[in-house]
Amino acid sequence: MVTGSDEYRELEHALQGLFPDADIEVSQSQSRGHAWAALAEVQLAVGSVHLRVERVDAASRARLIDAIELVRFAPAGGEPSIPVLASPYFSPSSQQLLRDADAAFIDYAGNASLTAPGIHIDRRGFANPRKEERGQRDLFSDKASLILRTLLVARSPMGVREIAGNVSSKDEQIRLTPGYVSKVVKELERRGYATRRDEKTVLRHAKELLHDWTSAYRGRRRPNPPQAYFILARSAEDLLPRIAASFDAMSTDHVFTGHAGASLVDRHAVFDVVDVYVKNLEDVASVLADLGARRVERGGNVNISVPYYRESAFYDRQMSKGQMKVASDLQLYLDLYDSPVRGREQAEHLYDRRLRSLVERDDRL
Repeated sequence: MVTGSDEYRELEHALQGLFPDADIEVSQSQSRGHAWAALAEVQLAVGSVHLRVERVDAASRARLIDAIELVRFAPAGGEPSIPVLASPYFSPSSQQLLRDADAAFIDYAGNASLTAPGIHIDRRGFANPRKEERGQRDLFSDKASLILRTLLVARSPMGVREIAGNVSSKDEQIRLTPGYVSKVVKELERRGYATRRDEKTVLRHAKELLHDWTSAYRGRRRPNPPQAYFILARSAEDLLPRIAASFDAMSTDHVFTGHAGASLVDRHAVFDVVDVYVKNLEDVASVLADLGARRVERGGNVNISVPYYRESAFYDRQMSKGQMKVASDLQLYLDLYDSPVRGREQAEHLYDRRLRSLVERDDRL
């Protein structure tokens, strides 16, 4: 574990890398809400540069946004200085967020952005030399995501027991204990994505939470790759009611996702493959036989798969106008965002039309 004094030394070393010929003096300063703060005086040939450095927890975009606002509007006091955010490491996406906000920053790996009279520093591409720090809980696991899904659509602050009860009431096969919900909520608070209001929880920075969620989901792998089938039909769209009717007749749990699912709630792009989530591939053999499906290596028009989110991918599912089961808007967005052939375009359309009002509401509830 790195102590405060160690971090001051690391900061001084990082600054020396930016200004190799300068005399640098780092002294402790009063924190404005972060783990520690420092004042750094950099003696250059053209004069002195004074930096007001604040340590920031880079575990989430929410924390970065809070830190940017804190240093931007905090009174500097004393002689003029440049506010700088520091962390052991800023990921490439975090660096881009800071650059977009015109926020000066430095990390101990060597990445930095700093502009002042006579100075322009932009260093990037340095990898994290440390093992990636992980939070106490994976907010984007199957089970934890049930809490995110509940809070994102909540119309008012919710208590821990209320969240657990809400999830169970929507799906009797899912049980979340108040103790588990409390631990996930605390991790949300630690990362700046939740706050307490009258002993209840409300999300904040939901747009940034969805960004982090999408990035995390990108690296998740389904238990098994999709199984591709070909079913004789005039178009993929014509297959939807046939597939739904056959699955319902056999009481096989399923939801449409991807472009096919999006087409049933707010179509934007054409598609030629139907993506279907099921809970167990062995349960669908008779349904596929009834449909005359033929397993293929390529050229299929139906993909059947067990989702990474074995429980939550089916949670909060919706019924289309034709009474076909479709994954929730959130799940559709996650599945489409990195999908090839206009997937992101469809995801952004879905966001604009169906998710924006939930995700970009002010943090008030």
